Amino acid sequence: MQLTQIREVGPSSDGLLGLRLSTDTRCLPVPYTEPMGDPRRRAPIEPLFAHNARLWLRVWIATQLVILGVATYAAAVRSASTSPASAPLDVRFVFVLAMLLGYHAVGFFAYAWIMQRTWAVLVYVPLFWVILLLGADANAALGLLALGAILQGFIFLPFAWAISTLAAVTAAFAGGLAARNRHETTAVLLTRVGAVIASGVMIGTVLFYIHHSNRETALRTRLLQQLDDAQRDLADRARDAGALEERQRLSRDIHDTLAQAFSSVIRHLEAVELTLGASSRGVRDEHALPAVMSHLRHAQSVSRASLAEIRHVLWALRPKELADAPLSAALGRIVRQWGENNDTHTDFSTDVFPALHFDGDVIFLRATQESLSNVARHANATHVAVTLSTVDGLALLTVEDDGRGFDAGDARGAEKFGLSGMRERVRKFGGHVLIESTVGTGTSLTVALPLSAVAARAPNAGDGAG
Repeated sequence: MQLTQIREVGPSSDGLLGLRLSTDTRCLPVPYTEPMGDPRRRAPIEPLFAHNARLWLRVWIATQLVILGVATYAAAVRSASTSPASAPLDVRFVFVLAMLLGYHAVGFFAYAWIMQRTWAVLVYVPLFWVILLLGADANAALGLLALGAILQGFIFLPFAWAISTLAAVTAAFAGGLAARNRHETTAVLLTRVGAVIASGVMIGTVLFYIHHSNRETALRTRLLQQLDDAQRDLADRARDAGALEERQRLSRDIHDTLAQAFSSVIRHLEAVELTLGASSRGVRDEHALPAVMSHLRHAQSVSRASLAEIRHVLWALRPKELADAPLSAALGRIVRQWGENNDTHTDFSTDVFPALHFDGDVIFLRATQESLSNVARHANATHVAVTLSTVDGLALLTVEDDGRGFDAGDARGAEKFGLSGMRERVRKFGGHVLIESTVGTGTSLTVALPLSAVAARAPNAGDGAG
């Protein structure tokens, strides 16, 4: 289905969000999801630089450390020039410097914790101004940290609050500049104050552009997420519809063939029972034995035909990859095509591998497809090797890659890579899924099934007798 336009039509009464598709005038219900993840984990305050918060947090810390370094050097030089015999730094300056370093350390390492609590933001941000006033009184050079207050507002505060912070800083700078230059001419005073105000307006314009871009990005992210949910929902419905249609087809086939065949077998066996029952009561009939043999031959013939039909139905249920090729050939073709599609070097090897029954073939096929899918999505590998072999009564499938790997002991990682479902399928036949992986060294996954449980068994001699 081609979707050329998506239009949000708002949440419905049952909590679902509708998307109207241009190729279908019906409203498709899609579960509504928060654009920024779990709503319970979202920050009560979404700052202006929320999308790149960690980057801007590092920029803020770096600029403040540079200013602190410059202020410390200036304070040391000033102290040395005024009182050579005294301590290199004033005690009050050292105290303020320690508070500033601790303040910025808390902001950097506890940023996520602070942003999850509105009260923490309302305490943390104004606290900087208190420390800054104490610092500026101890050393005027620390007043440059007020420039960092603007960036801090972008990182910790939403748009309206950040603009308010910018206006306060601009007004403070303009007022201070006017107070220091009150003896200058009016033209000079207006020029300097106007420059400060113009700088504030320019920064505010940039802020507004960033705010607008963030809103557009959030909207696109939400719509793309809803489109992805809609496509998954359509795929699930199509798969369910296909499964239902297949079940109905199998039901019709069984009714039209196997059910009628078994009814015929039952009628012949009942006729045999009646004939033998009459003979056991002493009723002699020279045609009884030929009649019994005829009924048994017909029952045998119908049973063989029904067995052939069952095998035909089971064969039709095989995955399309196994419909025209044995397991080893199908896996080799899958691995080769996957390598070509993902531009990754692949190797597939197998030794003399016995034929497996339907379930064994499907388990190895799905395990290979799932493993290769995980490599493509998560591993960033340059080489993948797939091996099909037998060792000590076990049928083994091994998939190895040289990608980034992951913590194999992490239960969430196992669920992420689909190992739980794979283990469940394998466990039904007494098998195991073994995985070895560490971060940065690649991953090796092995599926082991006992041959006694999955090896194909030769049909009985009587099954093909005429």
